[in-house]
Amino acid sequence: MSTVFNPIEMFHLYESGVLAKILANFINWGIMMALLVNIVKYSDPKNRSNSALWLSLIICLSYASTSFIGRELSKYLIWMAADLITVLVLVIVQLKRPNIAAFYYCVLVLVANALLHLAIFIDAAVLKNYDPWWLWNVYSVGVNINDLVMIIALTVNRDFLGLCRVGRYMRDQFDATLKAA
Repeated sequence: MSTVFNPIEMFHLYESGVLAKILANFINWGIMMALLVNIVKYSDPKNRSNSALWLSLIICLSYASTSFIGRELSKYLIWMAADLITVLVLVIVQLKRPNIAAFYYCVLVLVANALLHLAIFIDAAVLKNYDPWWLWNVYSVGVNINDLVMIIALTVNRDFLGLCRVGRYMRDQFDATLKAA
């Protein structure tokens, strides 16, 4: 008998708490490892000006502080608020520092995660929808992939997906359009 991957069953496994705890621990471990890597990189004085240490520290504290939230529906609102507060703190910290690739990736990921948390909260708590549908799959996979992207960005501090390059291109196109008008 062969088993076929069923995303609905994966979501139920995730929501049951077993897979959720494993993934949450893995993500928290990854963020702590990114912090450790950045502490080591910061020890070299030539890397201090463009270090992702402060970003890693803020995100590590944010994720650690929300890792003990229970399994009730209000957790999605708490996670959304934590992500948005973290974005605000990151922006404040980066005001006095040169912007680095990891900053843009972290802000993008945290905003995307906040929107996913809000969507699931509205679906489950407000609309009282408990039947699995594509949003649940997008949420389950999306949040974890976003967190992995953030861990990689904090660790390598490079534009590894080309998002900064795309952003610069869009800004240049917008500026050209304004100048032409």
